[in-house]
Amino acid sequence: MTDRILKAAITACVALMALLYVAHNIANLPQAFDFFVYTTSHADQQAYPVTLLPVPPEFLIAIGMVLVFSLELIAGLGGLYGAWKLFSLRNALSADFAAGKKWAKIAMGAAVINWWGLFQGVAVAGYQLWQMPLGEGPFYGSFFFGAMAMMTLIYLSQSEQEA
Repeated sequence: MTDRILKAAITACVALMALLYVAHNIANLPQAFDFFVYTTSHADQQAYPVTLLPVPPEFLIAIGMVLVFSLELIAGLGGLYGAWKLFSLRNALSADFAAGKKWAKIAMGAAVINWWGLFQGVAVAGYQLWQMPLGEGPFYGSFFFGAMAMMTLIYLSQSEQEA
C-alpha cells in the first residue's frame, strides 16, 4: 500500500512541476520566444564557436515551442490524471493497479522526452546551450527535471505487492 500511495504522490509532484513550467512559459510567451531565438542563434558561443545545427527560421522556433509546451502539458495534466488514477486504485488487485499506471507512465515519458530529448539532446548538444550565459539554468535544470521524471518512470514500472 505504501508504494502505491508513494507512486501516486511522486507522480503528482512531477506533474505539478511540469504544469508550473508550462504556465510560466505561457505567461511569459514573448520572453520565451526571445529565449528560444537566442538559444538557437549561435550567439555568445565563445568556447566552441562552430555549431553544426543551422539557425532556424522563426516558424520552426514557434513549432519547437508548441512541441515543448505540449509535452509539458501532457506531463502535467496526464501526470495529475495518472496520479489520481493510481491513488483511486491503491486498494485494487495488482493487475488492475498495473493497468492503471498507463497515464502516469505516458506523462513521465513525455517529461523525459521533453527535458532529456529536446532540452539535453537538441538545445544542449545540438545548439550548445551549455556555453551560453543564459543557458546554464536550462542546461542543469533540464537534466534534473528529466532525471526526476525518469526515476519516477522507473519506480512506476516496478511491481507492487497485493494491497
